[in-house]
Amino acid sequence: MKQLFQNLRQRRLLQWLTVFLTVASTSFLSATTASAQAEPIAIRAGRLLDGVGGVMENVTITIEGSRIIRLDDSSGPVDYDLTDLTVMPGWIDTHVHLTAHFNAQGRYNRDPDETPAQTVLYAAENAHRMLMAGFTTVQSLGSVADKDLRDAIERGELPGPRVLTSLRAISVSSGTPDELRSIVRELHADGADVVKMFASASIREGGVKLMSDQQIRAVCHEANELGLRTVVHAYGTESLTAIIEAGCEGIEHGNRYSDEVIALMAEHGTYLDPHLGLLYANYFDNREKYIGLGNYTEEGFALMEEARVIGYETFRRTLANGNVKIVYGTDAVAGAHGMNAEEFIYRVRDGGQDPMAAIVSATSLAAESLGLADQIGSVRPGYLADLVAVTGNPLEDISSVRNVKFVMKDGVVYKNLPR
Repeated sequence: MKQLFQNLRQRRLLQWLTVFLTVASTSFLSATTASAQAEPIAIRAGRLLDGVGGVMENVTITIEGSRIIRLDDSSGPVDYDLTDLTVMPGWIDTHVHLTAHFNAQGRYNRDPDETPAQTVLYAAENAHRMLMAGFTTVQSLGSVADKDLRDAIERGELPGPRVLTSLRAISVSSGTPDELRSIVRELHADGADVVKMFASASIREGGVKLMSDQQIRAVCHEANELGLRTVVHAYGTESLTAIIEAGCEGIEHGNRYSDEVIALMAEHGTYLDPHLGLLYANYFDNREKYIGLGNYTEEGFALMEEARVIGYETFRRTLANGNVKIVYGTDAVAGAHGMNAEEFIYRVRDGGQDPMAAIVSATSLAAESLGLADQIGSVRPGYLADLVAVTGNPLEDISSVRNVKFVMKDGVVYKNLPR
């Protein structure tokens, strides 16, 4: 039986690899064509959301190499006519898990016989799905396997979103404050783009504070000294207060906290990455693939349902402040890759966020949180040519984000579907 599963797994991976390489080769041809263009590329957008809150009609975007060089209202011939679409900056998901996948048996846990190469193949598949869904940049929090995938995509050897990674995470059991400082230095030396820290337990274990204030300060202070950002998995007023006061840049989840914490986030400019809908919907939809593994218990699922309800109430209170920097992230794990845009719908439809604010949270504000505000997240001259286009108008019907017809990253077209 074990051999049968191995054979099935290998056959599945080979089948997927064949499909993936076919798609990848098409992308590479597109990349070669784009990079070999002797003249700039022109794209006409019927409606352009610029990523910083502006709306323009009938705009021609001119691209040279990987960057936007001009926006104007010229009516001449174009290479890509997107007159009937809404064009935006490529979307950014600030919290995904690239290597998370269901194994050959359809379960979430990693198969003990799975090789590192197979894990990376699953991650490449996930990356491609997210690129095709309009996400041109993702932050993976994180696995050491992310690094090779990040570098391969950056070299142009694989189609995928721009990847930033934490490589691994720091937790309460990682050591004393001095030991944690040493780990941060190791992460920096190993090429991490960001430091990920677990200050609280999983929501399936109540989300209680685990790390001491001294540990939190040690990590965030050392990271700041090295020029590394820090994002922290945390729930509750006590944990969030310690994180904000320690100067950590970002909070992942949050979920439940006081109005005083909301004011504190606004005062310190701390980025908040709440996960309202997709995270829970994915777990509930794939319940049988998770249940019985670790803290994925009946009690754990009940706690997630409670957190889902509380999360919306907390999100609405946070929106009311108006000064909290709410960025876009999904915590995409197995089953959610390529579904990342669903979080827009949950935020607007169920959370009450303004559609334009939701789009800005996934473009210029997300770019700012990643330290890339001068490179991506906006459609303007000098910025990288990352674009996504959808049918319909997401400002009127947020569900139009599901209808991605065109994707460009670094001036290369990866998706251009008939309309």
